[in-house]
Amino acid sequence: MPYTNRKILKFSEPFLKVEYIENAKNLAISEKTIIVNADSKSEILVANKMLKPWSSSIYANVTIASAPRIICITVEPDFLSFDSFSNAHAIKKKWTKISDIISLPHLRDTNLWRSKKENVDNVELNLWFASSKTDCGIHNKHGFRELHTQIFGIGRMQKFHENDHDSLYQEVFMSPGHTHEPFYNDRCEYPWHQYHADTDCIWLAAEFDD
Repeated sequence: MPYTNRKILKFSEPFLKVEYIENAKNLAISEKTIIVNADSKSEILVANKMLKPWSSSIYANVTIASAPRIICITVEPDFLSFDSFSNAHAIKKKWTKISDIISLPHLRDTNLWRSKKENVDNVELNLWFASSKTDCGIHNKHGFRELHTQIFGIGRMQKFHENDHDSLYQEVFMSPGHTHEPFYNDRCEYPWHQYHADTDCIWLAAEFDD
């Protein structure tokens, strides 16, 4: 068997599958798949290159010889389209809008939705969907360390000197398969930041408490 534990995470959809796999051995990946190295210590070898802990890329037609923990993500019909996401309506009906999660006036009209959460090996995982041209809200407070892996569309992680769009000082473009570098420091302090969706966007959020 090419793994000891394999589960489809509960927030997966018929058109968006997220699998968590432990102790992968000679695991064949045939279709285009985002592979996230979900181990906090070990690099893994994929397509003759090392994939660092909590980094990711899109692969197809490769075999992973060994990996302690990986997340595999597929989406239909593809990872990128400059049209609206074909299953956006289904997501909006099922997932929870941000204004129902965080009761702040400026989020009331924000076109941002979150899936259910699932804890895997002490990491809280969930999916987010933002409509095209959405500013997801500048903030600098989290009670955890967080990373995002882009699944669909093109977006930007933006940093600001202040809680003000005019104070923008850095943008990290998010394309499918990319996980950004940490925004937090050793004390879990964040700069003012937000996610901006250039197209309809879906991403995986990983939240670490320790």
